[in-house]
Amino acid sequence: MITVNMVPPNIYIEKLAEYVKNNVKEVQPPEWSFFAKTASFKERVPDDVENWWYMRTASLLRKLYVYNSMGLSKSKTVYGGLKRRGSKPPRSVKAPAHSTRLIFQQLENAGLVTKTNYGRKLSPKGRSILDKLAREIFIELSNQNTSLKKYLE
Repeated sequence: MITVNMVPPNIYIEKLAEYVKNNVKEVQPPEWSFFAKTASFKERVPDDVENWWYMRTASLLRKLYVYNSMGLSKSKTVYGGLKRRGSKPPRSVKAPAHSTRLIFQQLENAGLVTKTNYGRKLSPKGRSILDKLAREIFIELSNQNTSLKKYLE
């Protein structure tokens, strides 16, 4: 069985973001997301202002698949970074959780994620969507590289 772990993350996240944008109507970026930075330590808004919400959603879905469950605290650590402080050394800071919380709530309304005592977890519907997409991507990659076809059997 082909899983999400067998597909390169950058290709997978792009395809999943496109899938979420076109097929999951519950996931919609709020109005403020088109001009807001993703964290206080960032200097600018994201380069792809139109699609960063869907890319973050796809990234969160993939991380939920890989980690099995994930809460806001873990997501803050994962999306955190270095805050430049002038002449002082940079410091590692956590990312804000507001956008992540809204994405999790939208995914819960869509039925792709469920809430547990340990954070959020993929629902069976969400897991099957991710697996189907991983298989499609793997088939595309195996057409380009024939040595991967043995894994499809």
